[in-house]
Amino acid sequence: MSGAGGVEALLAGLEAAAGAAAARAGRAPAGVRAVEPGPRPGGPRWYLCAFEGPAFLCLAGDLVPEPDPGRVREVVMAGLVWEHAEEMVEAGALHVLAGVAEGLAGGGDPHLAGAGAVPHLAELTIAARAFAGWREAPERALASLPQLDAAAAHHERVRRAYGGFVAATDPLVAVQDGLPGDLVQMLRALEEAAGAAGVGEALAPRIAAVIAALEEQVDEVLATHLRPFGG
Repeated sequence: MSGAGGVEALLAGLEAAAGAAAARAGRAPAGVRAVEPGPRPGGPRWYLCAFEGPAFLCLAGDLVPEPDPGRVREVVMAGLVWEHAEEMVEAGALHVLAGVAEGLAGGGDPHLAGAGAVPHLAELTIAARAFAGWREAPERALASLPQLDAAAAHHERVRRAYGGFVAATDPLVAVQDGLPGDLVQMLRALEEAAGAAGVGEALAPRIAAVIAALEEQVDEVLATHLRPFGG
C-alpha cells in the first residue's frame, strides 16, 4: 500500500469494517485497526474491532467474523506487536535528534570539522528525518508486520550515522575541558536526543523480545472475543 490511493482504500476499509462490526455487535466499535500479519506487504488483511467492555471482534477481509481461532490469534498478536513497535518509534524524538544534528553540522565548529564528524551529522540529520517521515505517514494506520522490516532498516541507518559520529569525535573526549562551552552543551544535547530516540539499541531485537513476551496478553484478548470461533 502506497500513495493517496492506498490511504483512501485503507480508510474505506476501516469505515466498512466499523459498519460491519456495529451491525453484528449491535453497537458501534470504539476503534478499528486494520492488520496485515503476512510476510509480504499487500497480503490479506483483517480488522480488529474493539468495543467497550473490553471486547473485540476480528473480521476477515470480506467483513465476516474470522472463524479460525488460530488465525485470530495470529492477527491479535500482529496487532499487539505493532502497538509496541509504535511506542518504540517516536517521530517527535527523531525530529529533535535531526534538529540538533543539523545545528551541529551547520555550526562551523573547527573541532568537529577536524575530526571528520560533519558528514556523519549530515547523514544523521537525513536518516532521522526519513525515519520520522516514515512513522508519520498515513499508511502507518495499517498494522503491517512486513513494515517492521522497513522500521528496522530506518532505525539501523540512524544508528550507523550516530555511531559514526561517536567514533569520529571520540578523540575529543580527552580534550573536552578545552572545548567551547556551547559546543559541549550541543554535544550533550545530541547524546540526550539520541537516547530519547532509542538509538542505543537495535530495533529488531527489541521487537523480538516483545513477541516472546506477548503470549499471555494475547490469551487475555482472545477471551473477550464477541463470537464463538467457528460460529
